[in-house]
Amino acid sequence: MRISAHSREYKYIYFLTTLYMSLMTCSAVLGNKLIDTSFGVVSAASLVSPFWFVLGDIITEVYGLKMIMRLFWSVIICQFMFAFVCLFLINLKSPVIWSGQGGYDLVLGHLVRIAAFQFVGISVAWNLNARLLVKWKILMGGKYFWIRSIGSSGIGLVIFSLVSVFPAVYGLFPLRIVISLVTWSCILKLIFTVLLALPSTLLVIFLKNAERLDERSQEFEFNLLKA
Repeated sequence: MRISAHSREYKYIYFLTTLYMSLMTCSAVLGNKLIDTSFGVVSAASLVSPFWFVLGDIITEVYGLKMIMRLFWSVIICQFMFAFVCLFLINLKSPVIWSGQGGYDLVLGHLVRIAAFQFVGISVAWNLNARLLVKWKILMGGKYFWIRSIGSSGIGLVIFSLVSVFPAVYGLFPLRIVISLVTWSCILKLIFTVLLALPSTLLVIFLKNAERLDERSQEFEFNLLKA
């Protein structure tokens, strides 16, 4: 008799879910941090998002689509709670001797807006990413995770940049900066996705061995895409 992937205790799922939430929060907080490079202006969040998407691929591959979908909705709810709490607290009256309000407004003042656009982008891009990864897993017999991760994350990250990044920064910066941010956001995310393919594959192998999982124990997950 097979043990359901959601009725047993895992060693690393709590760390991975906490890391996933941390990366998503970093992506939101660093959205307004601009980096001037020789090839154009980029957002610091562009250097975080690929790790976030690839980590989602790893969790999906190891623990299944149902697990990552539960994590997805938990993270979305927590991100909105974080954004609203920050917005409320930074707008409380401060003493006249304190001069740090501008920094908090810049970093945290737009979190609700960013969270809203991220929700739209993630609902489309990240769901497509996870489902493509699992669908291709069926077609490839559970093999070639690195190819599936590059393909699904690459598509998801580009869609995420177009749906979330562009409207989130539009109006905050000059148009030329916005175009540079979105363009290089896509390019950097694709480059990082390729570079992370091998490390993420090795991590998947480690986690499956550590959690004592095999492909047969996850076959029931594949049928989720037939609905």
